[in-house]
Amino acid sequence: MTVPLTDSCACGAVRYTIAGAPKFAFICQCRACQQMTGSDHAAGFGLDAENLTITGALKHYQRTAASGHAVRTYFCAHCSAPVYNDPERAVGLVMVHIGSLDDPSAITPDRIFYPEVKIDWDRIDIAGPK
Repeated sequence: MTVPLTDSCACGAVRYTIAGAPKFAFICQCRACQQMTGSDHAAGFGLDAENLTITGALKHYQRTAASGHAVRTYFCAHCSAPVYNDPERAVGLVMVHIGSLDDPSAITPDRIFYPEVKIDWDRIDIAGPK
């Protein structure tokens, strides 16, 4: 993986640059990620917040995670495509959606979060921590 990485929302109104290497990459199969993506899981990576630069208007939605901690999800204010999550539990880290990368193949998830609540037909399996 070569940094910087560049990303955008679906309509291009929000652009962002990743200046540093991700700390980890993941698939999350929790119910909240299923609902937020409209799919069986989310794919993302953890990054020091200081390494994320964004241009364009964002809006956010705050929810309480299964852990009991708040998570803010930031979306493009125009097309509502998810951009990143800011979990209260992981101060200083943001979770960026892999699918929004200009080259999503640049990052490969190495762990799965919440496999115990996955949808039965979600057959993703990766080598690495679970």
